[in-house]
Amino acid sequence: MEFKLHTADVAALATPLLGVPVFSDDGARGAAYDEANARSGGLLGRIASEEGFKGEAGKRLLVHTPDGKAKRILLLGAGKAGSAKALDQRGLASALVKEANARKLGAAALVLDAEDAAIGAAVEGALLGAYRYDKWKTREVDGPTCTTVTLAAAGADAKALRGAVARATAVSKAVNLARDLVNDPPTLATPVRLAEVASEIAEEHGLEIEIFDRAEIQRRGMNLLDAVGAGSDVEPRFIHLTYRPKGAKTGKGGKKTPSIALVGKGITFDSGGYSLKPPASMEDMKMDMAGAAAVLGAMQAIATLGSPYVVHGIVPSAENLVNGAAYKVGDIFRSLNGKSVEVMNTDAEGRLILADALCFAERLGVDRIVDLATLTGACVIALGPNTAGLFSNDEAFGGRVRAAADAAGESVWPMPLEKKLESMLKTPNADIKNVGQRWGGAITAALFLKEFVGDVTWCHLDIAGPAYADKADSYVPKGGTGFAVMTLIELARGEI
Repeated sequence: MEFKLHTADVAALATPLLGVPVFSDDGARGAAYDEANARSGGLLGRIASEEGFKGEAGKRLLVHTPDGKAKRILLLGAGKAGSAKALDQRGLASALVKEANARKLGAAALVLDAEDAAIGAAVEGALLGAYRYDKWKTREVDGPTCTTVTLAAAGADAKALRGAVARATAVSKAVNLARDLVNDPPTLATPVRLAEVASEIAEEHGLEIEIFDRAEIQRRGMNLLDAVGAGSDVEPRFIHLTYRPKGAKTGKGGKKTPSIALVGKGITFDSGGYSLKPPASMEDMKMDMAGAAAVLGAMQAIATLGSPYVVHGIVPSAENLVNGAAYKVGDIFRSLNGKSVEVMNTDAEGRLILADALCFAERLGVDRIVDLATLTGACVIALGPNTAGLFSNDEAFGGRVRAAADAAGESVWPMPLEKKLESMLKTPNADIKNVGQRWGGAITAALFLKEFVGDVTWCHLDIAGPAYADKADSYVPKGGTGFAVMTLIELARGEI
């Protein structure tokens, strides 16, 4: 999709479809709407009144115009003016592009405020809203027709806006990469394939990369990752990408450049192992690597956009299947840091592979760790399908992660690391077991992970709800959403 900038009078813009934001405030529908209505001789206002269009958020109304350079005007409900944010442009741009594609138009234009944030959000909305996963379909596939979007921001600085467009394009590509990986069939998106994608990202963007096969995983003592992957004919992989800013300091004889590790759960298919899931619960389990997909997407964008920090992207990946070699309930394994773990449920495998990965990140000497995982259904029950649970051993860092999510337009909510629940993970047979009781499942899962980060400042995001959508909403598609990619990118550019 090509983006053009129009910084002159909108009246001079010729387009088959012009999107005009409309606020729902009585008597104050916004300058863009007032101007468009005046040019139409009051036609827009009359039609809006007849159709009961009041500018509520998410509503839209298409009007064909007999005169003027814009052949059609799409009135886009923007809600109350007082609550409007730059990120709202994502939804408006997404609606515009969808309307253009539905009418098989090759181009569209959107009236915007002349600010970088609004321009960037509009680009993201157009690219994310146009996303489709249809590469396997042979029937009823109408490809997108809208290939050009003009951003109409009168009086804006064209040079600054081009920078906003470039950044938003890189962010959107990263999110859509994560979506593709989650949506791909599990026989295609295996641990081996994730390693191949990581290698492609590293080669294209100049990142450092290490990939461990099963033999190396065993040699290094990542026994939990090895155990989870033992039931599959496809071997597990451990992926380590590194971004270093120019002039990064190692700390030898001077100051060290701050560093952060992004760790993503990469279970590419989860049958539950011997703690077998019922068929209905297995249907969407190709999405159990959404944390890994988010880390790979974020690393691609960070390599493009830069960061003041050394950023490590870490992905432990395996298939949780059943064969004669699969790990069993009652098995005990030592993690990378030597702690023994008794397996009481083979369907609580994500925390096992993350444990080894968190130990690995801690040994790198990083200053901060963020892990992302579709970890527990309990978190979805607690917070619903749109919000991730945020757990942290440091209140200030947890607040910074939440601020990054807010800036990215993604929903996270702080959850407690309730110390009283630690007793649920005790076992007489090992240092810790991998599940607690039914109650507080998201919390006990986070408490388990906490055992493997040492003294490093750490944050865990349980993204089980928002990583995969049952239905499309605005610029978020059905299926893989790419959730948390934008949060990680935002975190890597701000204060950690």
